Amino acid sequence: MDKPLDQRRFIWSIDAADKLVHVNDDWLAFAQENSAPQLTASLVLNQPIWRFIQGEEASYLYQQIFRRVQVGVSPVTFPFRCDSPDCRRFMEMKLSLLPDGGIEFISHLLREEWRDPIDLLDASRDRSGEFITVCSWCKKIHMPERGWGEIEAAIAALDLFGHRPMPRLTHTICDSCRGALRLELPQKSDEKPNSD
Repeated sequence: MDKPLDQRRFIWSIDAADKLVHVNDDWLAFAQENSAPQLTASLVLNQPIWRFIQGEEASYLYQQIFRRVQVGVSPVTFPFRCDSPDCRRFMEMKLSLLPDGGIEFISHLLREEWRDPIDLLDASRDRSGEFITVCSWCKKIHMPERGWGEIEAAIAALDLFGHRPMPRLTHTICDSCRGALRLELPQKSDEKPNSD
């Protein structure tokens, strides 16, 4: 029997200096439920958001998105994935400019696909000194000489079945997501959003 779709809205905001100034109760509960109990309000508030975004390329892309929002391209909406070991989560995020120059983020689930748990995504597993690359947006894995693929295909291609310990994950943006995000955003910083 399918689980009902989680209807919560995960809301947080940053000030004009990119510091986290608000996280709602649903955001905090989601962190607790998903192997990030350290992400409490006392730990994250008044911290630069960059402490919590993994990967140089992801940070750079977020910086571009933030600057677009702050010059008036608001709101900006895009899809992303936030997977757990036993679920693919297809989500959407909306960024809106606040009166003080900060940005409000609202994300919610679009759909979920349940699966057998994937050890590679289990944060409690021991990790080796090896690294594999995951896209921060779509959660696909880079396979040398084969391109990007879903994690199940990557586990088979990279022979990670029963691997103990698991390799570490390092984050970047795949070409497909980079191109899609650039298409989603107006190309000129002075371009205003549609009023639709």
